[in-house]
Amino acid sequence: MIRSYLWLPLFAAFLSFSCNYSQPQIPKLVITLVVDQMRPDLLTRFDDLYTGGFRWLMDHGIWFTNTHHEHSYTATGPGHIAIGFGQYPGKVGVIGNSFYDRDLKKKVNCVEDPNAKVVGSKNGKARSFSRYNTTGIGDWVKSIYPKSKVISLGGKDRTAVFLGGQNPDLPLYYNKAGSFISSDYYVDKLPDWVNDFNGALNAESYKDSLWTKSLEDDVYLTYAREDFYQGELDDYLNEKYSPVFPIGINPKDDPKLFLMGRPWFERELLNLAKEAIHHENLGQDSNPDLLFIGFSAMDWMIHDFGPHSQEIMDAFIKLDKWLGDFIEFVDETVGLENVQFVLTADHGGLPLPEYVVEQGGSGGRINKEHLNEAFEWIDEEVEERFGGGLYVRSGGNYFLDLEKLKKAGIDPRKIYDVANKYLSKVEGIERMIYKKDVIASTETDKITLRLKHMIHPHKTPEIFPLNTPGYLYKNPYGTSHGSPYDYDTHVPLIFSHKKTKSSFISDGKATVDIAPTIARLLGVKIPDFCDGTAIDF
Repeated sequence: MIRSYLWLPLFAAFLSFSCNYSQPQIPKLVITLVVDQMRPDLLTRFDDLYTGGFRWLMDHGIWFTNTHHEHSYTATGPGHIAIGFGQYPGKVGVIGNSFYDRDLKKKVNCVEDPNAKVVGSKNGKARSFSRYNTTGIGDWVKSIYPKSKVISLGGKDRTAVFLGGQNPDLPLYYNKAGSFISSDYYVDKLPDWVNDFNGALNAESYKDSLWTKSLEDDVYLTYAREDFYQGELDDYLNEKYSPVFPIGINPKDDPKLFLMGRPWFERELLNLAKEAIHHENLGQDSNPDLLFIGFSAMDWMIHDFGPHSQEIMDAFIKLDKWLGDFIEFVDETVGLENVQFVLTADHGGLPLPEYVVEQGGSGGRINKEHLNEAFEWIDEEVEERFGGGLYVRSGGNYFLDLEKLKKAGIDPRKIYDVANKYLSKVEGIERMIYKKDVIASTETDKITLRLKHMIHPHKTPEIFPLNTPGYLYKNPYGTSHGSPYDYDTHVPLIFSHKKTKSSFISDGKATVDIAPTIARLLGVKIPDFCDGTAIDF
């Protein structure tokens, strides 16, 4: 069965007449902005400093303030699948950015495609959606409007692949070598305008650029912590630890790679989006188009400096300005009355553990030596009691050879008991999770449900760790994400339009609701397999 919202234009017309609601029934262009690792407080803390794109989106948007990714492994791949496909990552099989594939008996990238070839450069890796068999919002729209265009842009390959759907017209991602590329899974060649953009990008020219503050020093001290803060990564002029402005690119480092770790990358991405709108004539006819923009560089920077740093404050101030310029371009090209914006993030993130502790919370960094020691003890005890070759360990995840265990008459839970005995003693690991327990659980607490939504019956390891709140593996600098806790799952969700009045709604929403909501706005059928529900606003 298919849920249909073809009645929506009539209802919208009724609202327009009876409630003075003047947003167009069917937007000509939907632009979805996904900022990697953007916590909601990266908007609220700097609210009165924003004067550009974030200001416009908030002033013309309905903000669902209690929106979460309702899956447990909050990483880029799973987050973008939830947004673009309206389905929980476990069901689709996106169990991480990269993960051990028990069938192939090797670790794979979540968008790996060994049969595809790179299009647009001699450098980079060909990526696609070939590992999965489902459809997303881009495909749902094109099933009703075959002439609609779906273009997906991102720094990361998995960003572009997972936002655009199974068969977008053009996904583009950065090859970390100076070009935006695609693969022949999608296109035989890049459009001329993309080749022209790549030719003019000249990432090498950024080698002498310095990242300096946009505002006066005292403003940063008001809204962020001090510039020099233990725990931030120092990757520039780092003979002596000095994580402070200005920040550049060391002469020995490749500017084509490090560009994606600096705020300028997001400006280039928006320039690419402008070219896409102009050359592909997005929003110029009655067939609604979709444009996805994934701001991947922000993730790199937040990993390095943490969300409360002056660096990240400045990166968002700069992105606000560049987004403002982009929205002005969209107004001039398409007309903002014809455009629906969606702003969200693929996951949140933990502040630097040092900052968490300073603020009175608990947290820390998991000791790698203690972790490796626990792994050794597990291997030794399992082999001594049950024999060898019973599992493959990938990180802290244990993929059991269930057939071998069955033949030997060994209860798989006994392997779990050994793993949990040692790993739960490592500071920062709350406990080990046994997959069967989660699948069979009737508990309805949010952690259990998020774990359920992350599990694929075959691909997910039988045993995997759950971190203690406030702890992460990253060591000795920077921060990360990936837990089922609210600091990692909580993200902004704002639907913005020129005629929308700013408002805040605290009802709980999930990121799997985004795709069906866009579908309903466009009068598009929502498949029954969609896990999300269209949001009323």
